[in-house]
Amino acid sequence: MARLGYNNWEEVYQKEKVEDMPWYNEDIDTDLELEIKKRSLKKGRFLDLGTGPGTQAARMAEIGFDVTGSDISPTAIEKARKLHGKVSFVVDDILHTKLHKTFDYIFDRGCFHVLEPEERNPYIQNVKKLLSDKGILFLKCFSTKEINDKGPHRFSHEDIKKIFSRDFIIESIKDTLYQGRSSMSPKALFCVLKKK
Repeated sequence: MARLGYNNWEEVYQKEKVEDMPWYNEDIDTDLELEIKKRSLKKGRFLDLGTGPGTQAARMAEIGFDVTGSDISPTAIEKARKLHGKVSFVVDDILHTKLHKTFDYIFDRGCFHVLEPEERNPYIQNVKKLLSDKGILFLKCFSTKEINDKGPHRFSHEDIKKIFSRDFIIESIKDTLYQGRSSMSPKALFCVLKKK
């Protein structure tokens, strides 16, 4: 996680206002919203992985999903709980998850791409464990087309296929942008991955 210049997510959330963080987006992620509408999804168990400020979890709860928001930072979870009462927020590390229930859908808008390569397989195995049969992972990550050298790891379409295809059916990967507070929205991939 040092690529972001942060050694400790707890320290980040203690020191900075969530509204000023580059990834803060009060509205539902547009790519997730389009996918939800395309699939006519209105209910089910949703995990917002790496929920941070909890805005995405809150928007999904407003649609009608039963939402859990998880984050490694206790301060992030504490702040999210104060703002969003409809969501079950929990402190959890996806690499060593203590979550026991399963989810129909998982949304990751910033967790996977900050992990180091050796952490990717534990991530995948735990995401698989948390997904119900044929559950779907909606994954947003930085793209190799992003030219700014700051920030998380970047991935190509081929990278995603190589990393996930053993455990997931790759339903779609599209080029998009990462909406947030940055003046220039970073180039991203939005991936729809179904558990095998």
